[in-house]
Amino acid sequence: MLIDSQLLIKLDRPVPRYTSYPTAPQFYPLDEKIFFEKAALFQKSDRPLSLYIHIPFCKSMCLFCACSVVLNRNAERQNRYFSHLLQEISLVQSKIGKRNIAQLHLGGGTPTNLTEEEFVQLMEHLRKLFIFEEGAELSIEVDPRTVFEDKGKKLRLLRNLKFNRVSFGVQDLDPKVQEGVKRRQTEEMTETTYYLAKELGFSGINIDLIYGLPFQTRVTFRKTAEKLMALKPDRIAFYSYAKVPWLKPHQKAIPEAALPTTEEKFQIYLEAREIFIEAGYTAIGMDHFALFSDSLAKGHIEKKLTRNFQGYSLALAEDLIGLGATSVGFLENAYFQNEKEIERYETQVGNGCIPVVKGFVLKEEDLVRRFVIQSLMCHFELNKREFQSRFALDFDTHFQALQPGLEQLKKEGLLEETEEKLTPTLIGSWFIRLIASQFDAYLSNGKFSKAV
Repeated sequence: MLIDSQLLIKLDRPVPRYTSYPTAPQFYPLDEKIFFEKAALFQKSDRPLSLYIHIPFCKSMCLFCACSVVLNRNAERQNRYFSHLLQEISLVQSKIGKRNIAQLHLGGGTPTNLTEEEFVQLMEHLRKLFIFEEGAELSIEVDPRTVFEDKGKKLRLLRNLKFNRVSFGVQDLDPKVQEGVKRRQTEEMTETTYYLAKELGFSGINIDLIYGLPFQTRVTFRKTAEKLMALKPDRIAFYSYAKVPWLKPHQKAIPEAALPTTEEKFQIYLEAREIFIEAGYTAIGMDHFALFSDSLAKGHIEKKLTRNFQGYSLALAEDLIGLGATSVGFLENAYFQNEKEIERYETQVGNGCIPVVKGFVLKEEDLVRRFVIQSLMCHFELNKREFQSRFALDFDTHFQALQPGLEQLKKEGLLEETEEKLTPTLIGSWFIRLIASQFDAYLSNGKFSKAV
């Protein structure tokens, strides 16, 4: 499907990715007292919990990266952080109790920089303090380079520790593109670690890809996409390169002239999308794809997805505890973010304090808009009757002031509206962030990457 180039340029405007609402730029200073209040409320419920653990360390910097990472080759520094992480887990557990865990996710940085002994110690600590539900999802982000060098020894350990889902960072198989972003990862590394994960019985194996990187073209990325279709991963996360040099100065090392144009970047996306769908994947919004047999695709069809700082996942738990420096959690309708700077994080934890430094306590109107944005981002529709039933509000009346913006989206061919529903068109589903942003009351208070 072709899009007029002028319309494409018009649509390529900065908008959030809506991994939270309100988004992170709106977070304000919060301390552990607010966390204690929300933890006390949560203790009275019987809801299960998700845990996210942030391991920030990387041995080298990929130039495209927009994550919270710390370059480190010092084992002592990692050991010190890890001991404080275990201490934080104990502190948090003392406030929320011995809860059922439905999901555990390790992200970074490079979680597989942890040693085998640290992985064993971490899981023993978690299992002592929490109750992992039968069928709980235990997932981890893996840099294939870190598990290739030990011939899969660490990957086998993770499976023995009951991790059942793994996400491999690949981004692009083309050597010139890899050199352009300073991430050198051979096809052998990717293929070997992928097949070992299949052999070990990991399910929902995901591969991360990025379009819009330096030196990418439609021709080169088609080769990457076709090679990966031979592997047939269960899931593909296909992200647009988030160019945010005001947040991540190292991105300035990528020459502007090496980046594909907006039109070329979007064509790379469209052609890869077609390859994925023809290979048997269902498209989930603009940036996720899953085989029809995978639980993520089933969750999409059954409207059981959620969107958080890890992207799309199954909504197995409403509340999320973030552990480790810079991690973000959501508890009792409030976001909490930990201290980002490693030394200050360790000082706070060492003093027996929950290392929360900022967040956002949602008011009623925030909850209303969060529901709308989550519905659009996860289910790709907004059911007005469901909205009225949930909030005792008439959707059209409550959002009457937004009607001009919604009308503009209809004229641009992104949105359809009936008395009962708002539904993005096919093109609208690719630009779902633009539709969701109509309901963002704080949109002007932040800088974001562009929509394409």
